[in-house]
Amino acid sequence: MNATFWVPGVAMAILLHGTTLHRAERIKTHGPDPDFIEPGGGTRATEFSTCLESGPFPLGTPEEYARRKAAGFPNEGGPAILAGDVPDDIIALAVDEVYFPLSQGVVQFDEGAGLEELRVVWPTLTVHIRSV
Repeated sequence: MNATFWVPGVAMAILLHGTTLHRAERIKTHGPDPDFIEPGGGTRATEFSTCLESGPFPLGTPEEYARRKAAGFPNEGGPAILAGDVPDDIIALAVDEVYFPLSQGVVQFDEGAGLEELRVVWPTLTVHIRSV
């Protein structure tokens, strides 16, 4: 069961991020890392993709994404979902009504579009790791 964090006067939504257990633990402790590079190389993450707990899920469910990520990185503890209560005003910074309107359920925090603000408030958020 997911407990919600409530601050008087601040509306919040539960956002989910499918990943591996190792990455979920790291993000929970340190927040989203725009400088993260997957093992084996590649480019910086530069963004943190999430979805509304209530959906819809046009890119697949967080569970499906977590299973795919865990299959690609079998030494990272298996699939997991990071669930966090994020203030609506922070979510609003990430919403792009052209590419990913909130009605589609996707909330992508990009550099210059909510990621920095999310990282600032991260230590104050209630964040849980869910098993898949």
